[in-house]
Amino acid sequence: MDTDNYAQPLEKVMREERQRVYSMPLKVADRRYLFEDWCEKNPKALREIELTALAIDARGLRVSTKYLIEKQRYEGTVKLVGVPFVDDQGNEHTYGINNSDSSLLARWLLERHPKLRIELRTSMFDKEKNHEA
Repeated sequence: MDTDNYAQPLEKVMREERQRVYSMPLKVADRRYLFEDWCEKNPKALREIELTALAIDARGLRVSTKYLIEKQRYEGTVKLVGVPFVDDQGNEHTYGINNSDSSLLARWLLERHPKLRIELRTSMFDKEKNHEA
């Protein structure tokens, strides 16, 4: 980061500060961080996912986040935006939500709609939380 250049746009400084180096395969904390970035870059896709989940729930059915991810990927009306990142070897990658992140999506939906019928199973993200406590 160019700390001597005071004429840099604020956005550039913020972007550079947020850049992290990730080990591959991605660790749990890294997946959580990239998921949050993905959510910020894909608000319209998240809204479509949320509305689909609410419609499924309204029909009395259990909501499957794996289904929601696949439906958005193949039938969504908005183009999904990936989150670029660099691994510890200097290789560039693009993060996109996938089935490994279904429990993160389930928890995101439950934060917004606590009565939604989503079955939560223990995941690698729960184990990380227990280690933090």
